[in-house]
Amino acid sequence: MLSPVLLLLAQAAAPPPPAGDVIVVGHRAEQELARCLARNCPPAEEVDTSLEASVEQFADGRYTDARRTLQTAIRRNRNHAAELPGPVSSLYATLATVAEHEGDTDLWRTAARNNVLVLRRHLGETNLATLREELSFADSLVGLGAPGAANSAYRTIQQRAAGSGHPGIAAGAAFRRAWLALLRDRFKEAQRFADEAVSLAGTDNRLMVDLREVLRTRIAIRKGDEGAIEALAARLRQSADVQPQLLFAPPLANNNPPAPPFGVHLNPWHDSRIRFADVGYWIRANGQTAEVEVLRTSGLDQWEPGILRQVRERRYVPLEAEPGHPGIYRIDRFTVRGAMDVPTGSHLRQRMGDLTVHVVDLTETDAMREARRRQTAAASAVKGG
Repeated sequence: MLSPVLLLLAQAAAPPPPAGDVIVVGHRAEQELARCLARNCPPAEEVDTSLEASVEQFADGRYTDARRTLQTAIRRNRNHAAELPGPVSSLYATLATVAEHEGDTDLWRTAARNNVLVLRRHLGETNLATLREELSFADSLVGLGAPGAANSAYRTIQQRAAGSGHPGIAAGAAFRRAWLALLRDRFKEAQRFADEAVSLAGTDNRLMVDLREVLRTRIAIRKGDEGAIEALAARLRQSADVQPQLLFAPPLANNNPPAPPFGVHLNPWHDSRIRFADVGYWIRANGQTAEVEVLRTSGLDQWEPGILRQVRERRYVPLEAEPGHPGIYRIDRFTVRGAMDVPTGSHLRQRMGDLTVHVVDLTETDAMREARRRQTAAASAVKGG
């Protein structure tokens, strides 16, 4: 799972939902998709409706249904990628997210790669939409446990974006390189890349300057300065109308059973379940979380206390808000699952191995879908022009 600080660079800012909103998961989009297919609707409409239905299914915890909806839409519409490069690439991008949470690492990698290939082929390597999805693919490589490949990809993206007049993308790639260096305890290298990111973005880019300060704070924490978070929080403020900026989150506890003694055999198919939970919480004006609770769960079992503790101990940038402002409400989907693999002596893919935790912000679902619509429309307009 990629650090939320890195994900911040790729996410579109969106206003928080009003306090008291009720989230209802129904089947409206699925029904609309069925009607669309029954009347043989145009490819552009089918792709958009399929995306809506898959998001609805994913939010409802029906990962298999979401995957099948997307795969069917891809089979029916991949030949329309030339005239619909953005929408078709969005099918692959959404499929990659679903595959990650479902535990199909092969499909996750393939879908993320195909998302990029569609845009490269039909929009070009230096198109803004292509470069954004190149970053997303490199982020997926981090999640797939290939940080070296991800770092090489970030370097290439940084060079390509800087040379084609996209300083924001170049800065985002440079900062990701800084964060990977931090994770490897290469502090001087991390600071150098972070400085590059600020230089590329421009010193008037407050977000990148703030992110550099976040990285410096994380270095200070790793060196034992426990007061670094409070000192940084005292300096930073952000509007209550933008996406919350994470300063610190403790690692999630690993609740996998200990490895067996040498020579002791355990069933490799020890856990075939997918567990998930939607965790709601407030981010108060001081940047601390409050009222953390499980809104819906399929049974996290022993993982639930650690997940709730992690959310409670997060620290966000304090908000610039009027006195009495309730803060920002968020809902995160936590999925706990093993990866799909083929065990020795078998030809059948099974869910096996250690369980891992994967997180997606459900609060952003509608906003991200609208942002994707605008992005794909822009990409199609560029193609048409």
